[in-house]
Amino acid sequence: MNKTLQNSQLIPRLILAGCAGIIFFGYGPCGDAQSASQDPVQAAIEATARRTSPQTQWFGPTSGPRAVTGKKIVCINANSKNPIENLWGSSVSEAAKTIGWEVSVLDGKGTVDGQITALNQAIALNPQGIVTSANVAPLLDPLTVATSHGILVVGIHASAMPGPDPAHHLLYNITSSGKDIGNALADYIIADSKGKGRAIILYDAQYAIARLKAESMKQELSTCPGCKLLDYVNSPLNEVATQMPQLGSAWVTRFGPPFYVMTIADYYYDFLVPSLRTGGIGPDDVKLLGSDGTPEAYNRVRSGNYQVMTVPEPAILQGYQAVDALNRAFQGEKPVDFQQPVYLVVKQNVDKEGGDKNVFDPSSNYRERYLKIWKPE
Repeated sequence: MNKTLQNSQLIPRLILAGCAGIIFFGYGPCGDAQSASQDPVQAAIEATARRTSPQTQWFGPTSGPRAVTGKKIVCINANSKNPIENLWGSSVSEAAKTIGWEVSVLDGKGTVDGQITALNQAIALNPQGIVTSANVAPLLDPLTVATSHGILVVGIHASAMPGPDPAHHLLYNITSSGKDIGNALADYIIADSKGKGRAIILYDAQYAIARLKAESMKQELSTCPGCKLLDYVNSPLNEVATQMPQLGSAWVTRFGPPFYVMTIADYYYDFLVPSLRTGGIGPDDVKLLGSDGTPEAYNRVRSGNYQVMTVPEPAILQGYQAVDALNRAFQGEKPVDFQQPVYLVVKQNVDKEGGDKNVFDPSSNYRERYLKIWKPE
């Protein structure tokens, strides 16, 4: 990382931005604020500083119905080999068990066939609710069956946009802003390279949220006249073990270092990093930027092991959001619509905001806030 970025970009500062008459520090309920600067490099520097600041403010619900009792739900991970999927499943379980619900977690195994099988298994368990992180677009048939059985379905990153998705039988989809995540990755490259970054984008086109992230990376990078997009690669997540070693060496041969890689999931780098090291390619030659915030990503950022940044998912918070959405729906209320602002993990803040446990756990006391709603004294 260059010295200018290290000394100035990652220091929290006061950013004033308007949103429906609101002026706020760093972030506000309207989402990721735009920098006042018109220069793309300076704008990226300011945005990166803002996104590395602590997240103490709470934008979620402050009131709602008590927890209804006696419910059974099933959580379906899209692919339990992906650490973030496991964390979504365990966080749904954590939240549901605090209010006495019965919870089962199933593995979609990273394929449409596996996810259909898991959905059919979930329906057979006769739950009142299902939470899934699987891409719902190819799963309409079993989701239609679930709806016909009166089962409420909540998605976590199950489609591209947050909110209700009746076309895919989702009561509600919980997701971070794919656009803001994509912008954050590209902005880091613009800032770190002082507007001269050469970058590769790596994504999985089968997921709508992944396509949105990738297109946002591409668009934001294009605002930097001195930056260059070297490659735009669709690589299915369930094939990373075989594809990543070959891709890494091919990029070095084709483009020559140095360059950046930004991607929709840190999981890719579990297989890319060993091939870079074996090939004698140093961390200064290839800088990796990811998203999801897996424990492996935190460790790579912490140790300077190729990966310089990740955009972590507030996965535990999202599990609580999913349970709250179901609890409200069981009692005839709509889910609360809010998104946690994008946060960047870099070496300077890697042990903050839950990072000492290798997760992004915002310091907004959200567990206590939800429990105060569900189980008031």
